[in-house]
Amino acid sequence: MACQGAQDDGNNPFGPSTSAVRIIPSTVNVAQAGNLTFTTLGGTTPFAWSSANLAIGTIVVGTGVFTAGAIAGSVTITVVDAVGDTATATATVLPLALGFNVVAVTQAAAAGVDTVTINANGSATGLTATVANNASGTTFTTLPTLVTTTTTVAITAPATLPNGTQGDQAYTVTVTDNGNNNTASFSYTLQNDGT
Repeated sequence: MACQGAQDDGNNPFGPSTSAVRIIPSTVNVAQAGNLTFTTLGGTTPFAWSSANLAIGTIVVGTGVFTAGAIAGSVTITVVDAVGDTATATATVLPLALGFNVVAVTQAAAAGVDTVTINANGSATGLTATVANNASGTTFTTLPTLVTTTTTVAITAPATLPNGTQGDQAYTVTVTDNGNNNTASFSYTLQNDGT
């Protein structure tokens, strides 16, 4: 009978170790500030747990209790057993939806500027924003411009509005917080000039 944790140096009377360890679950989604206990399958006690990115989530070294941080993203969890066998798992901390002071924006003036403010789940460390026209095949191809600050997105309409034939243009503006990776979208409508 092999002895778990026995030394494997050729002088071991019990034979080589047969330790193998796995982490359960191997992949998991966790809400921000949520907890989860990882467990092992196989392996030799005691186990030592670690997290590759403490900003995304921490883990109690001796118990495998994982606590998600306030930053969304994926982190590798590693366990090492008493004989040095290792296993890894992936925990993904889910982003929260950013909140805005508006649900949607409609602009009817060429070069008109609208400012949208983040009012929930932002970190005030900066934003990244993108805009996409929802109408495929439209002949109006000029996108509004976006300028971000730590808590706002300023949207400037093109200098020329779409004409009546092109119709109103519906866009989706997607905003991501650079500090915590929280994200959300709102709609932006550019009205046609009626010609």
